[in-house]
Amino acid sequence: MGVFTVTTIFSIWAYLWLYIVLMDQVVSPTEAWLTLVFFVLLLVISYGADRYKAKGQKTDDLSVEQADESAPPVTNYTHVEIMRELINEKNGETAKSEEQIQRRKEMKAFLVKALGTDQIDRINNEDLKKACDQESAIGRIKYRREVGKILSGKKKEIAKGEILKQEHAHAENIDDREKNPHFGFYCLHYSVSEASGTIKIKILNKTGKKGSVRVRTIDAEAIAGDDYEAIDELLKFNEGEKEKYVSIKINDDDNWEPDEDFFVQLYDPASNIELTGIDSRTRVTIIDDDKPGQICFAETKQIKVLGNAEECIIRILRKNGADGVVTVDYETFDLDTSAHTATAGIDYQAQKGTLKFGPSIVEQEIVVRILHREDVEERDESFGIRLQNVTPAGAKLSKKSFQIINIITDKEGKKKSEALQQLLEKIEQEEEQTWGSQFITACKLHPIKNEDGEIEDISFMEGFLHFVCIGWKLLFAFIPPPHFHGGWSCFYMALVFIGVVTFVVGEFANLFGCVLGIPPAVTAITFVALGTSLPDTFASMVAAAQEKYADSAVGNVTGSNSVNVFLGLGLPWVIATMWELSTSDESKGYKTSIPGGYFVPSATLGFSVIVFIVVAIGGLAILLIRRKVVGGELGGSLQGRMLSAGLLTLLWFLYILFSIFQSFNIAGIGDQGWGIDLTVKNPNPKCLKDTSSSSPAPAATGN
Repeated sequence: MGVFTVTTIFSIWAYLWLYIVLMDQVVSPTEAWLTLVFFVLLLVISYGADRYKAKGQKTDDLSVEQADESAPPVTNYTHVEIMRELINEKNGETAKSEEQIQRRKEMKAFLVKALGTDQIDRINNEDLKKACDQESAIGRIKYRREVGKILSGKKKEIAKGEILKQEHAHAENIDDREKNPHFGFYCLHYSVSEASGTIKIKILNKTGKKGSVRVRTIDAEAIAGDDYEAIDELLKFNEGEKEKYVSIKINDDDNWEPDEDFFVQLYDPASNIELTGIDSRTRVTIIDDDKPGQICFAETKQIKVLGNAEECIIRILRKNGADGVVTVDYETFDLDTSAHTATAGIDYQAQKGTLKFGPSIVEQEIVVRILHREDVEERDESFGIRLQNVTPAGAKLSKKSFQIINIITDKEGKKKSEALQQLLEKIEQEEEQTWGSQFITACKLHPIKNEDGEIEDISFMEGFLHFVCIGWKLLFAFIPPPHFHGGWSCFYMALVFIGVVTFVVGEFANLFGCVLGIPPAVTAITFVALGTSLPDTFASMVAAAQEKYADSAVGNVTGSNSVNVFLGLGLPWVIATMWELSTSDESKGYKTSIPGGYFVPSATLGFSVIVFIVVAIGGLAILLIRRKVVGGELGGSLQGRMLSAGLLTLLWFLYILFSIFQSFNIAGIGDQGWGIDLTVKNPNPKCLKDTSSSSPAPAATGN
């Protein structure tokens, strides 16, 4: 039983339980605590199901050959532990024990299985988080962040080693008069990443009759033998056979090159002449996934060197990738003609040359000889060195392509400067965000560096959303930073702020409904529900588009329903019933029928829950039918997707429509209790007027 099954069962049970509890419109302390206990059970059972599934996916010496290749690898290490351990190793830190050596081996083995490489400098932090945490809350956060990227129009990048196979132009969209009447390609343009290994091309036998056709590759920018393996095959179709495939091997390398094309052509096997028609040729684009990296100086600030030193060593780094060979030219130069400018041939020996970074090489050195001068007692002159002409074209050069070298005499001053610089770097690495800096960050809007180190300007959408949300950003900046008191102060304050915001949103929605003359129950299932559910809707949309499986997209909805009832109602009910128990009848001014009972107006609940369960079962039935017919909850043909989307949207409209019918008492629906005891009244005389005029909806989740 997987997490999806668990959350689905709990989602239905949550509303059945809500109905059972409120049949008498009174929540007893036992019922309140049971509601909260169900939330704990949901967490425990879901975690157990997830761990059981993960345990079944672990591969040992006996089960490696039996393991499903599509099952994601699992690890007991967090992404932070892996980053810290392997970066320290990359920086030259040796293992101090056999246990640490074994730990590093396990981490590298996991990286190879999960991300295709054990080189930590090639791995994106977000990809590592996803691989380590699987489909946890971190995934939902990631998908919500992706929504912003979609709105701002950012292009998806192809990661190193990513397998990508896409079809772009289907032949079925072309006029039949322009196509070959007998044979043709199903798709006229394919895209495939280098790491994909092979690409399958589909050839159609349009008449379905017995026949043959020759398939041959033709070079363009992509060269057979280097970029792909050529084919020259004769396809023979039997009577009634309408399609066949040819497989073309794609060669992968670590050298960056632009995206390249080659063609696949159909020929008459007898005359060896190309077939006529647009669909007799298809184009294949090989997308390069190599990252040659960015060249930059290791020292971001001025380099100081003693005047009595023999040489100055300048370290050049290669960041954000280390695929293939990269070269960069360097040259020293005099800054100007001022007194503190070093002169080539007098203060230093001019250097000019080319640095070559081989595959996986991430650091090189430039050595500049410092010339001794007996004619001056103290030295304080500077010269520059610049980087230029980086190749290949995919490699980037840092925007700071030059560096200043300062020749000085003060040895103690240099040591002190270096010590302070090292201390500053250590503080910057260890120091976490302060409370005050959160307000500065909330107001900031500035260009950022992407993965390649390039500056990305602010888009219109980013600017618009920033100014729309700046008030909320400043409000939530009052929450303590996560590292305060082990994160607990942040956790509790965040809960308080979420409660305040939820209260404000609910009040504004009720006021808006009041102005329009809409009953509170209708306001709850429309405006409030939409406002609370749209973020999860977008997160599910992004998860559906990016994930291989539908677990994140569908489980996001079923899990939210369960939590909304068991925690969102269970916790307030526990607090309310505890107050009822601890407060005397004289202090309250009324007496409850059940000791500690808390009255919840639920006149509209019975009918609403019945309709919800019906449409929920209908929605689950659609998903199960899709799994049987299509092979999955998501995907399939365009017609199938449109039909499923239309049916699910129709179910939502029906729920809203019938709920509105009840609120306005159309056809006498509102007069029926539907299992709810309408004779029970609020024991608090101060509330009788409010509860008699309207009965607000008990829960508005919208999921």
